[in-house]
Amino acid sequence: MNQLVTIDNGEVLLPDEVIEVFVRRSPLQQQRERFAVPAGLSIEEIIACCGLEPPRLHVSIAGHVIPQCNWPRVRVKSGFSVVIVKVPGKGALRAIAGIVVALVAAVAAPWLVTFIPGLTGAVGATSVATGLIGAGISLGGSLTVGSLCRQKPVLYAMDGGNHDR
Repeated sequence: MNQLVTIDNGEVLLPDEVIEVFVRRSPLQQQRERFAVPAGLSIEEIIACCGLEPPRLHVSIAGHVIPQCNWPRVRVKSGFSVVIVKVPGKGALRAIAGIVVALVAAVAAPWLVTFIPGLTGAVGATSVATGLIGAGISLGGSLTVGSLCRQKPVLYAMDGGNHDR
């Protein structure tokens, strides 16, 4: 009844063995949180233990990146640490570029007005010209950012057919 069973390529983990998980909630910050979770959990289970949402995460073990398709299968042994970094969303680059364009417009517009002859004495005309130049820079910059950060069209299952992605 009580037989000794041998398992090839198996490993027994003690209940008190843990692994360290380091989480950076933003790639722009150096601050990271430290979690200790039981050894032997899958990457997917570790992410759930840390209270993270799976989309847009970058996971690595000992410097090796683990693709999301392998998260349910990869289990972490004791002695290794897991690093999880939250990756910005799809629109983050576009938002940052938009802020940069707005700052450039705010700084450059008053400086460019000084080169327009005949507006040095008229305060009202100077402020109108500054606004127009700032609006022109913002419009041109946002059009440029929009063309550089063009998003791919979303394909739905109901479209049918095999689409290259």
